[in-house]
Amino acid sequence: MKKIAEYLVTTRKELNDKNASLKERKLALMSVPYLKYLDLSQIDFWEENYSNDIELLFNLYVAQGVHHKGLRRVIWNKNDLNYDYYDPFSLKNKSKQNKSQLRRLMNSTARPIIFIFILAILLLLMLFILSSSIGSAIFSYAFGTMIGIDLIFISLILYRNRIVMDATEKINNQYPDLIKGLDLEEQK
Repeated sequence: MKKIAEYLVTTRKELNDKNASLKERKLALMSVPYLKYLDLSQIDFWEENYSNDIELLFNLYVAQGVHHKGLRRVIWNKNDLNYDYYDPFSLKNKSKQNKSQLRRLMNSTARPIIFIFILAILLLLMLFILSSSIGSAIFSYAFGTMIGIDLIFISLILYRNRIVMDATEKINNQYPDLIKGLDLEEQK
């Protein structure tokens, strides 16, 4: 938090005072933990509109799923300078803006999660068939182990999804007009 505060208070002011190039500003941003994953236009937008709420900046970081790519709920639209809601687990996406960007995001985030689930189910099915037909204790043990691993994996995904949803809900409670296309009542 010390580095983030130093960047937001001191470094950005120095860069703005000397009219630093975009490249210099991005390089300075890359040296700051957490903020380096955000776009420079996001930081500018936050500074212009919400500079007194540093927790909002962190919640936006979490809601964008920077460390939870397959679970992200918010997408920064730097052309329109706003945030769009995105649900990777929904078949019907609420945001109608930037459909090509959302489609590209769906291809890069939710599909690997779906692929892992299908692969795990097929592997479990194969182990179950082998343990049933052969009756070997090794296959039964492997089947039980795979079920345990799958349950841990699913629990981890659900836990991380809850963290991202909590951050999205906090943002929506404080600033209801900040995220476009978000209707939490409809989600429940």
